[in-house]
Amino acid sequence: MLSSIFSNTLCVGLVAIIGVDALVAPTEIYNGGYSSASNDTALRIATGGAGQSGLVKVLADAFIQDSVANGSQPFTIGWILSDTTFTIKNLQTGEADLGISYVPAAEQLAAEQGIIDAQTGYYYLFRDHFVIAGPPENPAGVNSSMSATTILAKIYQAGELNTAKTEVPTRFLSRYDKSATNLKESTLWLGIGQVPWALPYSTWYHQFPAFPIQALSTASLLKEYTLTDRGTFLSLQFARPDLTAKLQRFKVGSDDEADPLLLPGHLLVGNKARNATLAQEFAQWATGERGQGVVTGFSKNGMQLYSGAP
Repeated sequence: MLSSIFSNTLCVGLVAIIGVDALVAPTEIYNGGYSSASNDTALRIATGGAGQSGLVKVLADAFIQDSVANGSQPFTIGWILSDTTFTIKNLQTGEADLGISYVPAAEQLAAEQGIIDAQTGYYYLFRDHFVIAGPPENPAGVNSSMSATTILAKIYQAGELNTAKTEVPTRFLSRYDKSATNLKESTLWLGIGQVPWALPYSTWYHQFPAFPIQALSTASLLKEYTLTDRGTFLSLQFARPDLTAKLQRFKVGSDDEADPLLLPGHLLVGNKARNATLAQEFAQWATGERGQGVVTGFSKNGMQLYSGAP
């Protein structure tokens, strides 16, 4: 079982290293339950965690069903496994029509570069939340009453000085892949004036380029701290409760816009969308009453994964 997990994780990690361009073909295709739907994918949505959790699927299926109920012929929507950096590249090349991004600064740059329209191509879709997780042995001695930066400072100090009071050493797994999670993690490290990835390299800092579920699975198996998101944690908990049982959530973000662990999900419509009209219809539907109901109603094991847009 463990060899299978490591094999899958390694494969995904290698893909992340060589580039997500290899995954521009849809990772999954949804038809809303209509077997007669056209094989020509009408929309392609690029994103990472929201696709792996299943949110993209339930949104796509509900949108197709509503469209058919309003007189449309059945069609399909594809999900492209990506991350924020490559999502924007997919929009730039036209390989994706829509994308879900989590980095406002990158989204602003995309607007300035003409990849999206700042007025008509940017929608607030949902709120996810970052989670600082780690082994229950907790070698760095962190707790939920600490701020996110204090927790990272404690991990840094324990890792550098090797001051763990348990048999489990202090190690931190970084996705190190230009994803929104990697960018947030880097910002938190900079907030305490440290860059553990820089030379001389901090040996306790584990660089592991991989998509969200694979990275969190590996952190569990290796007993390492990591930064993930609530949607990914609950999705893994649903699929592999044995892995999340070996992790403790030391800090979870809130819906407060000032919370550094808030993870806002923004839906972007690319200026090169092949079917711009349908892309806009999906964006307006997803951020309207019907779509937001799908977002807030999406759950795993009875646990709601995402908050709606503010």
